[in-house]
Amino acid sequence: MNRESLAIEFKRTQDTRSNYVEKATAVAQAQYSSLLAGLRAVGQVKEWQTQQIVFVSGACGSVHVESFNKNMKALEVLESKWDPIRQKLVRRLLEEQDKVLRSYFAQKGGTRGQRGEGSHRKGQEHVKWDMHV
Repeated sequence: MNRESLAIEFKRTQDTRSNYVEKATAVAQAQYSSLLAGLRAVGQVKEWQTQQIVFVSGACGSVHVESFNKNMKALEVLESKWDPIRQKLVRRLLEEQDKVLRSYFAQKGGTRGQRGEGSHRKGQEHVKWDMHV
């Protein structure tokens, strides 16, 4: 009987350098090394294999295709689904980055400019003073 336990980690990090995937993966492996060692020790008794899968994305929405595809293969996801899943992930990352930027501008600029009837533009969200997106 082939039993497998997967420890899945998702890291989001700055993606300004080309080695951001390797660095974030190394952090995840170090962060959970004692937990994985314990799981592997217990798993050996019960004939379980333990594997760590680390998904890394950049703060600006980047996803390293090669490592993403390797993880999808390890998770036994149909290859035809890899690109649509990755595209949805990137879209979600960009939406989250948008929230961060909106929050930053709202905190930085306060609520000035939100008073009065002319301050709301239909279909747009007020970010700061006279800035709408």
